[in-house]
Amino acid sequence: MFGSGTKLTFRDYVQGTWGSFDTPAGRVDYVMTKAKLGGDGDAPERQLTKSLAPVREIMDAGDLDFNQLLQRDLDDHRVAVNLIPYLLKSQSTGPAFFPPIVAVLLPFRNKRPTKFPTLGEPVTKDHDDATWQEQRAGNAFQVHRLLDPDGEPHGANVGKLWWNRSESSLVVLDGQHRAMALLAIERTLSNSWQDTSGVKFRSFYEHQVRQLIDAHDTTEVDLEKVEVPVTVCWFPQQTGEESRPHEAARKLFVDVNKEARPPSESRIILLSDAELGNVLTRSMLSALRGRSEDMRLPLYAVEYDNPDVNSSRPARWSVVTNVHLLKMAVNRCIFGPPKYLTNLAQPIIGRESSEERDQFMRTQLDLQTLLPGRLDDGGYTFERESIGNLNFPIGKADAISERFMETWGTAILTLLSKTKPYAAHAASLAKLKEDWHTADTFASLAHDALFGGVGVFWTLRASHEHYLETRNSADHRVPKSDVIRAWETLKAKEDDFDRYRALEYLESIRPERIKNCKAAYGVYNTHACQLGLLMTLGSLWELHKGMVPSARINELPRLADALATAWNTFFAIDHGKGRDRKLAFSRAVTNPINQIGTMDTPQAVYFRYFWMQALAIPDAWKHVAEWLPEHVRFEVKLGQARHMYLDLCTKQQLKALSTSQPGVSDSRLRKQAEKIAATSLMRALRDWFFVSEEEFNVWSTNVKVGDQQGALDLAPAAPEAAADQE
Repeated sequence: MFGSGTKLTFRDYVQGTWGSFDTPAGRVDYVMTKAKLGGDGDAPERQLTKSLAPVREIMDAGDLDFNQLLQRDLDDHRVAVNLIPYLLKSQSTGPAFFPPIVAVLLPFRNKRPTKFPTLGEPVTKDHDDATWQEQRAGNAFQVHRLLDPDGEPHGANVGKLWWNRSESSLVVLDGQHRAMALLAIERTLSNSWQDTSGVKFRSFYEHQVRQLIDAHDTTEVDLEKVEVPVTVCWFPQQTGEESRPHEAARKLFVDVNKEARPPSESRIILLSDAELGNVLTRSMLSALRGRSEDMRLPLYAVEYDNPDVNSSRPARWSVVTNVHLLKMAVNRCIFGPPKYLTNLAQPIIGRESSEERDQFMRTQLDLQTLLPGRLDDGGYTFERESIGNLNFPIGKADAISERFMETWGTAILTLLSKTKPYAAHAASLAKLKEDWHTADTFASLAHDALFGGVGVFWTLRASHEHYLETRNSADHRVPKSDVIRAWETLKAKEDDFDRYRALEYLESIRPERIKNCKAAYGVYNTHACQLGLLMTLGSLWELHKGMVPSARINELPRLADALATAWNTFFAIDHGKGRDRKLAFSRAVTNPINQIGTMDTPQAVYFRYFWMQALAIPDAWKHVAEWLPEHVRFEVKLGQARHMYLDLCTKQQLKALSTSQPGVSDSRLRKQAEKIAATSLMRALRDWFFVSEEEFNVWSTNVKVGDQQGALDLAPAAPEAAADQE
């Protein structure tokens, strides 16, 4: 209908039906068009196919900022096995059809997010024998809307969008798997994989596409008939130096997907600005991406791309923690509620008051010294005392995040980076990365799965599972592709890593020490253990504030550093008799203190007791003594935590005795359970924490039940709080 209206500045353009709508992300303008595989290679529809690159090809992984993250992980296995065949094979149920892909034009320069120049005022231009309304944002992009003879928008709603690739990129906001299917076919048939930043993913697709093409006559695979509708969007109000287009894109992503299949919890944390807790969690990930020398935990040691249902521990063997644990740390240390930090005999049960949580957050971040009592943000007025997890000024989110990272965020990352078990894991992973040779394609894929590409690990896993199913059902030998060899390489590297970690942590690679090390990390890597570590920080900070009225939250990183030093001192102590303190939390030792039946998140309160008990020995205590000058108050809290743990052990013993001794009275079983639990705990404290039997007996005789707030109720534990089901 109309030509391109060729502009030297803008090489790429689309034309189609113009539209506009308002969203929580602001005004969105769009052009409805299509992307094609066949036909004239210079046609805008063909060029659009090549422009629909996923975010992983637009941004370098090393430059990832989690506050600019969009839909970055891809299930390449699903694209290769399901979507590409759907496009290329004849369907007995009718023609192949994809719903529209949604792409948004965003500013990037040298693969780094930038800002668009200010969008100019509309002007009227004549070309292609028609009159158009033109707006231009510098050399970044330009839009045209067809006008009728009266100068009003034409009823046909025809629009055009040009952009400059050196300053703009089309980011697939919804339908990136559909877009990747088109790209994979296009790049394979044009032999252009090597010319793109997605070349590392070539192995997932090229063989599959060529196999499908070879399996059919050319008449069956008519590429000119492969067309996919595309909605190309842009934000006309998000230009200029004060604009936030990438933030608007994240909001639009959440809005577009909220009625579709729910995104994984990991994706919600990384994308959504609806909760302040998500914003604070992302700030820690961004800090790890640009980590300094005093933040040794590498980003690749954190799992943040798991598409599966969340569990009580990270799913990938190479990581030491995950994004869910970081959010749990924010939840408990920042939002509380305070009873979980101040009362060490309080189990995590029941519903929580959002008002109490928000009030605690304002205290924990000392918003009184950060924000005025009343402020305007984006046309909305906020009272400082009303700011909370779901009600906060987006324009001040960076300032709040900066305050968090100067205090709690750095303290949390310090403990996860410097405490011996986690420091040893990270050091071992870095050693594995350093020693890994990636000359082969499959080795490079495996390496990228652990250290680079988001989603690659899960794609390799799914591809291997599919390979096994195909091999078992086929009547002929199924060859191994580079993808399958990459997964097998990963499995072999897991054994290498186990040796690296045993050497780093236990200073031995003897088979029994490797086994002992794996058993210990089966505990250290759980949410319960790590959250217990971080709740210890929160509880001791509350205790410190009660002892030192002049306490300021900017001291938190120093407290965390002192705690890490104290715990590392405990782990380094040689008690003799073969008792390595680095295995003190393991269940695979003689007289273990850890007798927790399940590692669910609410069990963190019991692990907090273990971490506190480790601080109580003299050699460790000297590193934190200045922070807690009233030692007796620490002992009271330690006693509360110990008694609640003893209560848990008693419950577990009572349940076991009831099963093994049916018909015996409850009172008799209760006495047996109490005796067994107390004896077991006494021996564990004696062997692993330097608590003599005499000290234990004095404590158990003098403990006051009134301090426990119901902890001695032997009824079944209540369900965990909703806030910890993340």
